[in-house]
Amino acid sequence: MKKRSVLTTVIAFLLLAAVVAAGMNAVFTVTYVNAGFRTYTPEGERAAQEIKEQLNGYLGRSTTFLDLTEVRATAAKNPRFQVVTVEKKYPASVVVELEERRSAFAVAQEGGGYAVFDVEGVRIGESESAQGYVLLTGDFAFIAENGTLSGAYAEEIIAIYGVLSEALGEPRANLLSMTLRESGDTSSDRFDRFYLATREGVEIVVGEPSVRAEDKVRAAMEVYLSLTPRERVTGSISTAIVTETGEAAAYYFP
Repeated sequence: MKKRSVLTTVIAFLLLAAVVAAGMNAVFTVTYVNAGFRTYTPEGERAAQEIKEQLNGYLGRSTTFLDLTEVRATAAKNPRFQVVTVEKKYPASVVVELEERRSAFAVAQEGGGYAVFDVEGVRIGESESAQGYVLLTGDFAFIAENGTLSGAYAEEIIAIYGVLSEALGEPRANLLSMTLRESGDTSSDRFDRFYLATREGVEIVVGEPSVRAEDKVRAAMEVYLSLTPRERVTGSISTAIVTETGEAAAYYFP
């Protein structure tokens, strides 16, 4: 009799646990995925719709047992977006916030078209045209290793773009291309040059870009912003490190 009583109690407990679990699952079930997007381009708008549809696949899943790592991985599949936040809002919703990466560079592809990279060098897509991007040309030999811009001077290019952003806000409004010309001397990059072509016409020349490129471009931007509209149409701005003072300087040549 005692064994039967214990067995009955265990069965009753299991049934209660099952009822409670079923009740919790009914209450803590994802019924709404709140996906917020900050987009800047038509391509971003289209990609946002695709991501939202993928995230809706979590509807009906248990809020309690939902793995946010899995949700984040789904949201991050499209490299055009970076995931800002992923969190649960009990009892029945998941909140995901994403921001479109800001496109910056275009690199010509062997098969045609251009690979597009963001301000941090992350490859975010392709384009049939380089219009609207800063075209990387000349002796650049870039590859997208693990989805990131890599190759000679890749770090310097990203750093230079950051300085241009500080000075101009949106560099693509002023800059058409960045061209690398290597000296051909494999023992030194002393005579390597970056040529930055502006929309107005004036060219910015950054010599020996492996040495304090950011400081040189800051000096160049001070000169560029001081030029009159007429002066910006032609000529060049060259940069250098002054030996005597160690400061970066830039000079305008009409």
